[in-house]
Amino acid sequence: MRNSVCLAEPCRKEPRAIPPQPPTPTVTIARATTPEDLDAVRDLVRGFYRFAMAHVAKATGRDPTTENPTVFANLDKELADLPGRYGPPSGCLLLARLDGKPVGTVAYFGQSATEMEIKRMFVREDAWGHGLGARLLDMLLTEARAAGYRHFKLSTHVSLTHAHGLYRRMGFVDAPISADFPGAIEGVDLCMEMRVHEDGRSAR
Repeated sequence: MRNSVCLAEPCRKEPRAIPPQPPTPTVTIARATTPEDLDAVRDLVRGFYRFAMAHVAKATGRDPTTENPTVFANLDKELADLPGRYGPPSGCLLLARLDGKPVGTVAYFGQSATEMEIKRMFVREDAWGHGLGARLLDMLLTEARAAGYRHFKLSTHVSLTHAHGLYRRMGFVDAPISADFPGAIEGVDLCMEMRVHEDGRSAR
């Protein structure tokens, strides 16, 4: 009988080969200081502008440039002057690379000796899934604490809910629109803040 061997002894299956796992991507985050770094940040911020305009237009059905014209006012000059207000000693501009490729950025500038505002937080969509947003923000806040800042502020569009979730996980809370957030508009912008003690612990 053709199947007599298999009936008398269980057929042995060849072990299934385990496909090789892709290498873990290398993530580096550092201050943007060189001309090459600053050019990479310029490209990322322009990408952020295009992403934000498209996302807000799709989410709201409105022209985002008319909702709050101050958000990207003088953007060309800001990029040309980098690091500008984001440079030391009162600012910080970070650049994230994934396997050597620039994929994310974030910055802050000092508003006073103890207050700073976060700007230009962006990670390219093709680099999502590696926790880069949280890692960028964590490093930025570490730099801010070391520089003596104790009140961290930011504003973002109300439709960017993915970003809201990240900020809340990092310890930010919603804040009312006030003079602390110049240019913010009710119903368009969401303002958030975090206060920390002298030892760096959250003051919530």
